[in-house]
Amino acid sequence: MRSVSEGGTILEVEDLRRAFGGVQAVSGCSFSIRRGALSALIGPNGAGKSTVINLISGATPSEGGTVRFDGTDITGWRPHRIARRGLIRTFQISRELGNLTVTENLLVVAGALRLRGFDLAEIASRLGP
Repeated sequence: MRSVSEGGTILEVEDLRRAFGGVQAVSGCSFSIRRGALSALIGPNGAGKSTVINLISGATPSEGGTVRFDGTDITGWRPHRIARRGLIRTFQISRELGNLTVTENLLVVAGALRLRGFDLAEIASRLGP
């Protein structure tokens, strides 16, 4: 099983840019995420968070900058090609799956993580009590 604590940078974003109709949605966005890190992209509504995710995942083409995933430059790649490398963009479900119990909802997430080869016990221990 793959450990979430393995080192190294898994995602590196450098000077990402995108405008829509003259409005600069993302300008000079740069960050990196270490493999196994629990990270968040936060900001107010309209700050460009979803646009950054769409640029990284290939759903929206960037107008500049570089995206590297696991050491490979994926800038300009189509979403299906990026997904085959292991970087997948999901969409927010703002509510639980109503026909499932809380436990069943959590098992959906656990199953997805297990399919990706993560050690669920390690993840649980890092989340705390």
